[in-house]
Amino acid sequence: MNFLSFLIANKLWLSAGFLLALSSSFGQTFFISIFAVEIMHSFNLSNSEWGTIYASGTLLSAAAMIYFGGLVDYYKTRYISVLVLGTLTVAMLTMANTGSVVGLIVTIFLLRLMGQGMSTHLAHVAMSRWFSRYRGRALSVANLGYSLGESFLPMFFVAILVWLPWRSVWLFSAIFPLIIAVAIYCALKDERSPKSFKEDKVCFGIGGRHWSRSQVLKSSIFWFAFPGLLGLPAFGTVLFFQQVNYAALKGWDHLSMVKAYPLFTIMAVGVSFLSGSLIDRHGATKLIGLYQIPAVFGFYVFSICETVMGFSIGLILFAVTVGSNNIIPNAFWAECFGTSHLGRIKSLAAGIMVIGSALGPLISGVLIDVGFNLNSQYILFATYFILSSALLFACTRKILVNN
Repeated sequence: MNFLSFLIANKLWLSAGFLLALSSSFGQTFFISIFAVEIMHSFNLSNSEWGTIYASGTLLSAAAMIYFGGLVDYYKTRYISVLVLGTLTVAMLTMANTGSVVGLIVTIFLLRLMGQGMSTHLAHVAMSRWFSRYRGRALSVANLGYSLGESFLPMFFVAILVWLPWRSVWLFSAIFPLIIAVAIYCALKDERSPKSFKEDKVCFGIGGRHWSRSQVLKSSIFWFAFPGLLGLPAFGTVLFFQQVNYAALKGWDHLSMVKAYPLFTIMAVGVSFLSGSLIDRHGATKLIGLYQIPAVFGFYVFSICETVMGFSIGLILFAVTVGSNNIIPNAFWAECFGTSHLGRIKSLAAGIMVIGSALGPLISGVLIDVGFNLNSQYILFATYFILSSALLFACTRKILVNN
């Protein structure tokens, strides 16, 4: 089946995955960090205090993800999507009105759980479960929503902040998850249920069986992959979370810097579709050890560059890893451990991802406050990706031996 025929034949299911990935933008760091300066000023917070609050809400959402993520094994995506996006809307309205630090923590918790956590989780599990032969293509299409949001929403809302108070911008943006929830509910009228899926469309993992979450936790394969799962969300989050500080460090105008984000998106989207095609041909297991290597060079460039052009080159390199990360690890879980318990297994991986996204800003904020600037931090991040890539190569070798 060619790609156009695939899109037409599966347009409703693919559109649901795309919209879920797009809606995750409102709980992602790249969106929340747009308002970092305004939030710190309104609540009289330092970098480390804001990082601690952000980490607290995010870590709470990571713990909740381990439970809520498993619900997709029992209930239709159609219904869970409405619940998730409805709660996301409430969180965005709360951000526009909260006046206390406690309220801010609760708001961050809900934004991260329902945006970054559940919306992304629903999109990935649905695509991995509904599609087997063309799983890579399906994940690529769904993640196009995330890539577009990551590229254009910061530029759009940074521009709006020139004209509107930051709380008014949150009120305005809260309408979007509601519109998306209605669209998904209509698109998934004929959604395959978890029960019928298990009867008709099972895909087995290593050893020709379905792995439970407890069995995955006992597997050395999971622990070899753990640093890779943790590192990219942690340090990728820092890149966007600290975008205002980074622009100030380099002496750039913030708006001129975010104008480079479309380059990031173009590369990430292209690599995402290429990764999907390669997965459908060769499998995710053979690719898992390669995809973080471009991030090594990307963060090195971020550290040494002095111009927005240099930053753009770093973004393009980092986008290769991000575009691959949107596809390869998600297909990897289905290939290794089967799809019957995929919701619970993926919720574990998603929880680790959220933990990483919490630790990154916390550590980075503390380091900035003690005088360790972002240029120095990015060299450390590059070194980390060298080590995590080595472990992912070891993971691949172990899987191939077991099979």
